Amino acid sequence: MLSLPIDDDVRLTDLEPWHAEQLAALFRAHGADFYDWLPWEGFEDVEGARGFIDSFTRGRGEGNRRLFGIWVGDELVGGTLFPSINSRSRIAEAGVFLAASARGRGIVTRAVAAMLDWAFVERGLHRVEWKCAPGNLASRRVAERLGFTHEGTLREVFPVREERQDLEVWALLSREWSGLPPRP
Repeated sequence: MLSLPIDDDVRLTDLEPWHAEQLAALFRAHGADFYDWLPWEGFEDVEGARGFIDSFTRGRGEGNRRLFGIWVGDELVGGTLFPSINSRSRIAEAGVFLAASARGRGIVTRAVAAMLDWAFVERGLHRVEWKCAPGNLASRRVAERLGFTHEGTLREVFPVREERQDLEVWALLSREWSGLPPRP
């Protein structure tokens, strides 16, 4: 199990099936906020959360997906994920979700930076993509802070509830990655 310290009280740790209750509680408390920008939902119950985690646990074993919990102390406040990792092309997509109560502290930027370092240094990936709806300004700012380049916008790519959303595609190449920023 991978565990990466982000700062004194924040860490990334692989989410495992035994974290299903904590993930379900997080989605019960914050799902309405998360679902404004995510094309998936239904993780408020323990079985739904366990199925979500299980799919990433299998993917981790196959080397094509990864899901980390973001922990502040002993509290699960969000997650970072690689919904897809293509070892052959050495390309991955990164994503994140974080409780509103944990925002504004730079946690997402540092967590994604740790993921990028793992992807480029440990996994030897060449490219990591970041995708977000144009209206998701917080997500766009993370991409900008970490040096991603906006490559374009795909029109009406994914549905959120009943509305189709545009999708911005950002990317960072391994040669552009300058490494983890110093911890505060």
